[in-house]
Amino acid sequence: MVPAFLGKPIDRLRILDHNNKAIPFQIDQVLPDDDYVCPSGKEPNKGSGTLDSADEIVFLWEDADTGLTYGREPTVPKVDSAKRERQPECITIEHPSQKRYVYCADAPDVPLSPVRYINYDEKKETFSTPCYSGAFGRNRFHFVNACVKDFTRDSFVQLTNELRVKIYLRALWGLVPLSYSENNIVCLVKRYKDGPIRLIRRGDFHLNLGMWMKGSHAAVNQICYPDMVKVPVYLHLPMRFKSLFSQAYIEMTPVINDNARDFSFKVPQNDILFSFKGAGSIDTLVPINPNHGFMTVDNGAAGYGWVLDANMQETYLDGSGYVFCRPGQRRGLGHCGFRLAVRDLPKGYYLITNWVLFSNSGAAAFALEDAYDCVKNKAVIKVGGSVGPLYNQLTKAQKYLRR
Repeated sequence: MVPAFLGKPIDRLRILDHNNKAIPFQIDQVLPDDDYVCPSGKEPNKGSGTLDSADEIVFLWEDADTGLTYGREPTVPKVDSAKRERQPECITIEHPSQKRYVYCADAPDVPLSPVRYINYDEKKETFSTPCYSGAFGRNRFHFVNACVKDFTRDSFVQLTNELRVKIYLRALWGLVPLSYSENNIVCLVKRYKDGPIRLIRRGDFHLNLGMWMKGSHAAVNQICYPDMVKVPVYLHLPMRFKSLFSQAYIEMTPVINDNARDFSFKVPQNDILFSFKGAGSIDTLVPINPNHGFMTVDNGAAGYGWVLDANMQETYLDGSGYVFCRPGQRRGLGHCGFRLAVRDLPKGYYLITNWVLFSNSGAAAFALEDAYDCVKNKAVIKVGGSVGPLYNQLTKAQKYLRR
């Protein structure tokens, strides 16, 4: 998108506002095998140090210039030609309701912004942003607890305990039932990059199911932004699913903390609502396909949303649905989320991406809907005099990385 800056040293580049000040940003290098360059951790890797066409420039929509209306061109920052090789390139980011602007420049003389949205402690494996905080499980890809910001009270609420994962299979023509939990999912984080905008944790993902499936590996890039987390799960099916199993499903249902009695589980587009208040028991599967759907756990002021995005045809997902259980079998008020069931899936590679979105303003319902819209509908981007629309790469799928 910025061909004028290809080959430039990354440490010279800046993303500027109209006042010639750098906004918070980071440039993440991507290697030819689509692996991110992560300079920290036990097994760090290195990049070229210069910008190429696979690299990703990351900044927040909220930090871009606003207040400009349609039909009005932005004012390009003035440049001292003796200090810079070329004029800044104007980048327009457009959502249906508004345009915003930033400027990419070869400007090593401009100080970097001191603002950081990400705080990561590798030893404690804790993580915090202005919108949420949590702790990663040891050798796991998921949080073992998470807090969300209640902006109306300017405080954090511990909303979830561990992520409950249930994997159920019926093998040998349906005669042998097999059941597994999150304890069978191991992710060894070998390296990471802790930037001001996002944290990238690169791990070796191991699904230890035993029998003939033991030893399957894949690479996982867990990416944490200030108000969302992207968790891709890669599945390699070496043969048609029906030849191995008659039935299988995976449930991903966070366990809701006792502090969240005034929270509810909602699926807005299907008018589904279950409250965690009340003494009665509920254990149900709502038979609506959750793929590409949007669900929330919120109390109107704070909460999180979840988007499931699996590249699987709906015809293979019969038996999927939304899960709600109150009380659950674990500590906490219960658990809620989705079940993804597969039956006659053809052999091949499949990418299942989970987006967890956190409220970033006082009205959780509206903030979560806005975040969902940003994931679902990519912003249109224009760079200088570029021909044709470009799109942000927030949801770009990386190639499958395997040992």
